[in-house]
Amino acid sequence: MDKNLLSPVEPDPFEPEVNAFWTEMGKDLVRGSTAALDESARQIIGVAGILEGLYFHAIAFSDLRGTLQEPLEFAIYLAPALLLLFSLSAALLVFFPDRYPLDIRAPKAAQVVHKRVVKSKHALLRLAALSLMLAVAALFVAMMVYLKG
Repeated sequence: MDKNLLSPVEPDPFEPEVNAFWTEMGKDLVRGSTAALDESARQIIGVAGILEGLYFHAIAFSDLRGTLQEPLEFAIYLAPALLLLFSLSAALLVFFPDRYPLDIRAPKAAQVVHKRVVKSKHALLRLAALSLMLAVAALFVAMMVYLKG
């Protein structure tokens, strides 16, 4: 039998440093999670706000007033505005998560509250991002309908 197969495996001399590194990375991720979600919400608010303003400006100065007879056509032009407003609303709600009582002397309670806040913010952010993507698609459809005449 081969002696190398029976000899114990030597421990990695860098394992403590690697574990410490990943522990710090985990701490940084947890500390920065709410800030990252807030920053993403700010970006969505900025993009949706600009698109909303441009869309309203384009509609206001177009020759569409009084020409939309069919409900479907009206809905096509209204959908981008509604989706953008919904996206703005959901992104704004990221800054107002549910209120949870917190006893800072109980680490487990703080962990539970943090997870709930992050989960709530993340769900709202996903909703805002999804409605923004749908709004961009609706803008494209409205543009194609307008150009088709």
